[in-house]
Amino acid sequence: MARLTVHLSLGLGVAVALGGAGLAAAQGVKTAPAAAEAAQEKGVAVVLKQSKVVKGPQGKEQLVEAASVKPGDILEYTATYTNHTGRTVSGLVANLPIPEGLEYLPRSAKPGATLVKAATKEGVFAPEPLARQVNGKSEPVPYNEYRSLRWELGQLPAKGVTAVTARAKVEEVVPPAAPVAAAASAATAEPLKAPRAAP
Repeated sequence: MARLTVHLSLGLGVAVALGGAGLAAAQGVKTAPAAAEAAQEKGVAVVLKQSKVVKGPQGKEQLVEAASVKPGDILEYTATYTNHTGRTVSGLVANLPIPEGLEYLPRSAKPGATLVKAATKEGVFAPEPLARQVNGKSEPVPYNEYRSLRWELGQLPAKGVTAVTARAKVEEVVPPAAPVAAAASAATAEPLKAPRAAP
């Protein structure tokens, strides 16, 4: 069984790392051919979708294409993992960055509870709500300082499918970024387009 870590970069594309291969999902970083080939052999596909949450005519929430956003808009990110192999993949871990300009919405990560942990830019993961020591006292970390979510998903059975989601509010519109190269066909992904400001 292989350990699979998937790094998703909002608005920047998808990269896959196997074990501790350390394939970066940072802006401007391209996937290494060796890591991409290794990912292809494992046969786990990742699809990342970005949607805008809006109220429908009857007041019910709907998810629509997030072609443009403005401050105050709510975005939902869904990462779906499909195991195309004939064997169980163990140690599945998903990392979802929350870029500057987005504020994570409390307890919106699903599945939540014991599976998800959050981190600030320092990268120390802990269950939410995060807290820090200031002058010897513990105080809550504001949600606009959350920069990453991590799910310890465990095993994904042969031909199995699982998904994680999280929501964030647009604080300020960031300019479009160049997409990161997707990690070969093993990480079949719909590269996200960076949100554009509404006119």
